[in-house]
Amino acid sequence: MIRSHGEKAVSEIVGEMMMITIVLILVAIFAANAGNLLPPPRDPSVTIIAEREGGSTADLMNITLYHKGGDWIQKKDITVIVAWGENTTRFREDNESFQMQPEKAVFDLGSRITISDLPTNQARVSLVTPRKVIFFGEV
Repeated sequence: MIRSHGEKAVSEIVGEMMMITIVLILVAIFAANAGNLLPPPRDPSVTIIAEREGGSTADLMNITLYHKGGDWIQKKDITVIVAWGENTTRFREDNESFQMQPEKAVFDLGSRITISDLPTNQARVSLVTPRKVIFFGEV
């Protein structure tokens, strides 16, 4: 059997191609599993103070939620749930009873949300986001 000078080079190229293939497979496996190593998104932490005030008539009341510290929350993510007796109502930014001062896109330090003209003088109030109950209390 006669060997030519090119046969030795072919086996070296095949070996390098196999090494590159193994490296690419390992990179793909690591990239697929890297998403599991990231921490989950953090839920907001907010300090809320709730206050009850008189409404537009004697038998109505307003509830005001004050942001006293912590993270900010997008206004579009906020839902205020008010329950009294067997009734429950959800208030979002598109409801005319939902008023946020100052008027901006986020609920942050110094902001307040007022739910106006509720037909009761005792209610359970929850401020929730899609992921977490931020505040729950009776007013």
